[in-house]
Amino acid sequence: MKLAELLKQQWESYAQNNRGSLRSEHYRAVSSVVSCRTAEQGGHLYQCQSCQNAKFAYHSCNHRNCTQCGSRDQQVWTLKQEARLLKCNYFLVTFTLPEELRPIARKHPKVIYDLMMKESASTLQDIAQTKLKGQLGFTGVLHTWGRQLQYHPHVHYIIPAIAYNPEEKELIKPDKDKFLISNRPLAKRFAVRMKNAIKLFPEVYTDITPLSRKFLDTVHYKKAKKWVVHLQHAGNGQTAIRYLARYVHKSAVTDKRIKGLDEGGNVKVKWQDSKTKQVGILVLTGFEFIRRWLQHVLPKGFMRLRHFGFLSPAAKATYTQIKMMLGALESPKADLPDAIVKACCRCGKQMKSINTFPPKRGQQNKAPP
Repeated sequence: MKLAELLKQQWESYAQNNRGSLRSEHYRAVSSVVSCRTAEQGGHLYQCQSCQNAKFAYHSCNHRNCTQCGSRDQQVWTLKQEARLLKCNYFLVTFTLPEELRPIARKHPKVIYDLMMKESASTLQDIAQTKLKGQLGFTGVLHTWGRQLQYHPHVHYIIPAIAYNPEEKELIKPDKDKFLISNRPLAKRFAVRMKNAIKLFPEVYTDITPLSRKFLDTVHYKKAKKWVVHLQHAGNGQTAIRYLARYVHKSAVTDKRIKGLDEGGNVKVKWQDSKTKQVGILVLTGFEFIRRWLQHVLPKGFMRLRHFGFLSPAAKATYTQIKMMLGALESPKADLPDAIVKACCRCGKQMKSINTFPPKRGQQNKAPP
């Protein structure tokens, strides 16, 4: 069963029952998924240059929560990032938002998600400057879901295990077991930075429940037990890049995982336990499935993929210098996949686009007044 089919069946009823909790980006996401590769999105008319056979192809919606889109973009991104890997060890570092603060992240996702990425990145640079006397470069991706589609906001970073001192133009290459030392200094500093940053947004801080506010107010450098930062070696970085790629251009669920409905009309979702690797079937009501899927729709315009330090777009010269210092004179060019070419179903020859039909501008992507 496809996500679009499920939404067509149950979205209207779900929206009527949960109107107060829905945001404009939720309506936009549903509209995009349901209309993907249909007449609503418009399309191209192709004609074979040999036998004159004509074929119409609908456009994709290209929404980041659509289960039918993103595969080629994911492949292209992976190849480009692999081509930029430096000749050194890599680490995968994950910052997780404590459960006590997740309710406020649901209510103010744009603010909290942005703070998570900014403050975790600053935490990494703070520790690097203190311990290594240099600057890091890293790529981060915001990830909000667990294997059962539960709400679990965290940020993954892939980091080359080197630091760069811009004043001395020196490259610091510690032993991999002495790179970031420990997860606890990172967790404590991240906790304090988040506490101070959230207080700068009165509309957010005053909206926190008393229990969450008490949890946040008690944070200090010596007390941050529930703040979790996970560090692990990532070899040459290639495996970590492919792991992060799953979250750059893909949704929280794929059509292959939706195994249809049971006799009671509940949705069956395939999932795998991260520890035991056992595969199970999660059974959810249609409304609960939609609720879990919607909580991973990001605010409009939010950038969940970001590059920092000497891997940021503004540091191309520094990146090139570091690459040369590591002994690489040229970066390998990414062998990108060819653009999809329409082939005639009759003679196999290439088809050419001869006309374009724009999408229909309906009201499906807007919240009701």
